[in-house]
Amino acid sequence: MLGQHSKLIFFLILALIMSLPIQANAGELNNLSGNWSGQWSSDISNHKGTLKAKFTVLNEKQVQARFNGRFFKLIPFKFIVTLDVVSQKEGVTKLKGKHDLGRALGIYHYDVTYKGNEFIAKYHTDKDKGVFQVVKSRVSSGNTSD
Repeated sequence: MLGQHSKLIFFLILALIMSLPIQANAGELNNLSGNWSGQWSSDISNHKGTLKAKFTVLNEKQVQARFNGRFFKLIPFKFIVTLDVVSQKEGVTKLKGKHDLGRALGIYHYDVTYKGNEFIAKYHTDKDKGVFQVVKSRVSSGNTSD
């Protein structure tokens, strides 16, 4: 009887130890939530522009990203993409996602590295590749406008 009790305690302790990094990583992912700003740039056309992003953690494996910016400083773009968590290790979260922007623009694939206050999404399509790079927006006191 004592042997079975010892095994049970061992497995409970092992399960607790194995769950600790997962909970810590989930907390890191929650820090991604909120408004971010930065820029996008194309490696092919050399176009670039400002970019805003809003991230919502859907669960421990998915994040919704809302991007909006301008192409040629005049043409606005907005889209939403769901990013899947690929790995979380030593404060670095890797995510992947894809979004079909229609026949003209094609399917955009995103490979993301998120660490602390920096979010870098390398993207590629059949016609273009580049990067979205944003940092967490600072909250200014007294200004609640969006």
